[in-house]
Parts: sequence; structure tokens; C-alpha cells
Amino acid sequence: MKIKSNRLKRKTPHLTITCDLPIFKPFITLLANVIERHPKVFSITLNYSNADYTAETGGYRPVEIRLERKQDNRWYICYVTEFTYTFTPYGHESTYAIDFDFSLGLGYQLGMTSEPIAAYGPLFSLWQRNFCRYHSYDTYQCKTSIEEA
Repeated sequence: MKIKSNRLKRKTPHLTITCDLPIFKPFITLLANVIERHPKVFSITLNYSNADYTAETGGYRPVEIRLERKQDNRWYICYVTEFTYTFTPYGHESTYAIDFDFSLGLGYQLGMTSEPIAAYGPLFSLWQRNFCRYHSYDTYQCKTSIEEA
């Protein structure tokens, strides 16, 4: 007995996401899922946070990712920034722990000077694998901000 499916096969338009370093396939999938929910926008900023993260106990650090659609309809990763708390004389302050700024072509790690983004290839690969793993554990809540074209 043959069973027919009434489900329609969804055809999605070709989606290209680029940046100046290699991108991990699960990371592309994660971003593509967000982009496909907002097909008519110019930019998307994703703010990932974990309610359990504090200056005292640490945890999964907040992450911000900005994507922009270019005129050729390709999506470009502008930056990926991970934040951490640092101790100052005035208390705890949120600051950049890691910043992959593809729009400026620079990478940064807390306590170091900025360097050309090409030097950050291995760290970006490691960061993507870790982020995708944490995301798969439902570690983060995500706030999405969009900018219309």
C-alpha cells in the first residue's frame, strides 16, 4: 500500500552568507533560519543571552551578530561579538571579550591589540563550533532586531 503525502515541498530561494573567514555549516544554517523568517529586511542584529550569566558566576557569555543584505542580495556577516564582564574600580562592566569585525577587517581579544581578521581564522572556527553546540542545548534566548530596506 502506497501512502501519499499532502505536504508541499517548500522551495527556498538560494541564500548566500559570506564573511572574510571560513564559515561552519551549522553556523550558516543557524543564521539562514533567521534570515528566512525576515525575507524583506536590510539588516538583522541578533542578541543572544543566557539569564544565568553573571559577573560573579560566569556562564555562557552574551553574543551579538549583525548581518546585512548587500545589493547583490547576498548576506554579509558584519560582526560577531562576544561580551564578558570585567572588574573596574566602579564595579562590573560589560566589555568585548572577542570581536570578529568583518566590516573593518579586524579581530580583537580582550587584553590584546586588534589584528587583521585573517589572523583570527582558527579562533573563529573554534568559536563557531562552540556557539553552535551551546545553541543546540537551548542555552540562549535570542532577541532579533531588524532594519527595513
